[in-house]
Amino acid sequence: MLGIQVKRMAISNKKQSSGFSMVELLVAMAVGVIIISGAFSLHLGTRKTQVKNEEQMDMVADARFAIDMIAYDLRHAGMWGGTNKEGLIDCQSTNKCTVATASGDTWPDDMVGDCIAGWYYDLSRAIFATDDADGNPYAGTCIPATEGYVAGTDILEIRYADSNIANPLLPNQVYVRSNFITGRLFVGTVPPVLDSYDDNALTLNHELHAYAYYISDYTDDVDDGIPSLRRIALVNSPSVQRQTLMSGVTDLQVQFGVDVTGDAEIDLYENANVITANDDWDNVYAAKIWLVMRTDKVQKGVDTNKDSIAFTLADKTVTLGGQDDFRYYMITSVVNLRNLKQQ
Repeated sequence: MLGIQVKRMAISNKKQSSGFSMVELLVAMAVGVIIISGAFSLHLGTRKTQVKNEEQMDMVADARFAIDMIAYDLRHAGMWGGTNKEGLIDCQSTNKCTVATASGDTWPDDMVGDCIAGWYYDLSRAIFATDDADGNPYAGTCIPATEGYVAGTDILEIRYADSNIANPLLPNQVYVRSNFITGRLFVGTVPPVLDSYDDNALTLNHELHAYAYYISDYTDDVDDGIPSLRRIALVNSPSVQRQTLMSGVTDLQVQFGVDVTGDAEIDLYENANVITANDDWDNVYAAKIWLVMRTDKVQKGVDTNKDSIAFTLADKTVTLGGQDDFRYYMITSVVNLRNLKQQ
């Protein structure tokens, strides 16, 4: 009996020490695969969401950078160094010079490649714009068809003298030498001698800036399909240069705050063509800018009905997103034009 009991105990211990059966192993592996697949799918979905959120955050940051850049130029528009009265500055396109001062300075002149004759040194247009309804006025010159100007977008022009003192002076660069009662444009390293207070500490030299912002339908290559914010810029030589500032910008719209009652208060915002028709540029006190940004890459799976958004820009409404698999973002800002010479 004792031998039988020992034998039974040995058999029982053998059963207890045996491993999983093949069926149990297969079941365990199947459950493990399901759990791992679920975890991987969750990670992949989270990562895709994170990438989309990062793209949107980059788009918002780019939009703010672009509008800050335009706003910076607008805040300086109409300042010519020591004065904001362009009528005091000699040698501009509406008051050309033909004789040098005692220093033998060189004055600016019309050049090949300019948007229109005298565009870059026309100080009477410290700020100017072309409404989207009027198209591209420089299609035959500085913004040719190869630039891919996007129809239905505004063109914004800004001119001013840099607030920093130009030192040293550079060859072939355009400058304004001015004080509070007189001034003169010149080119190069020899400044002019002003009629009044030339040796005054407030008579200084400042680099002249002239820009025209516009939207192109490409960024690097003509057919890349990535719209961009661009500008025409006055550069050394002097000459004008086409510059790509930021990809993903699909629209630029501008309206201007106008004082129509003479109380130095903004009464309404108007499109550029209305102000030009009424000759109201001297009564402009602010500019309101709209920029629409788009992701550079498509985001597959964007729901057409859910993700289409109607944007109101100036006097128009556009519906974007959804069908083209891109996401869009609009940013707007109002900039006070503190340096313009109002009536």
